[in-house]
Order: sequence, then C-alpha cells, then structure tokens
Amino acid sequence: MHWAVTEFLNLQPEITGPGEPFYHLAARDYAYRLIKKAVDKYDKNARPGDAQMTLAGYQFLQEAYTVEREGERQLVPIHSATAAELLSRARDYEKIADGCNAHAREIRQYVSDRGEGGFVEVA
Repeated sequence: MHWAVTEFLNLQPEITGPGEPFYHLAARDYAYRLIKKAVDKYDKNARPGDAQMTLAGYQFLQEAYTVEREGERQLVPIHSATAAELLSRARDYEKIADGCNAHAREIRQYVSDRGEGGFVEVA
C-alpha cells in the first residue's frame, strides 16, 4: 500500500503555495483510500467468484491475492504467489467456512430454543 500510494503521488503534478502541507495530506489520504479500495477487491474478504477478478477458466480462483511479504500486505498476481502463500489463503477460506457453518448452526439452535418448531427453511 505504501509503495503504491507513493508511486501514485509521484505521478501527480507538483503542488506549491501556502496550502501545500494540507494538500499533500489530503492527496495522500485520498490516494490511500482509492488504492485500498482497489486492493480490497482481491483481499480475503472479497466475494469469491466475482467475474471481474476471477482467473479465466476457474469459478473462484482470483487473478491476484493479497499476501504478507516483508512485513507488508502486498497484492500479488497468482502466477507470482508461492505455493505456501496460496495454501495459506486456502486455509483462510476454510476457516471462514468453518465460522460461517458454526454461525448457521447457532441460528438454527436459537430458532429451536425459541420453541418455534416446524419452521421450514427456504433454500
């Protein structure tokens, strides 16, 4: 993120004048939010299967994933990600699935505990 924001700001025209410090802060904040939004498309909380980021020929596999490298979160194209990084991401998705399944069980248990038997689930 830091590198991308810096590179983006380096491509912009020079800001000069009495409001320069403010404009630099505002530009850095805006650039950070803009780039973070783009990176978040590929982050682990992004919806798998979004056609804009799905690798051709796959239903869920993304073109890039965010990974931790050198103490920093980086967006890495899938063909440049290591096997360890990709397998770590697979474990992350499995943990998310486990949590979602546990949540679904609790909802069903709560409905049952309320004594509203005979409910019909809609698929």
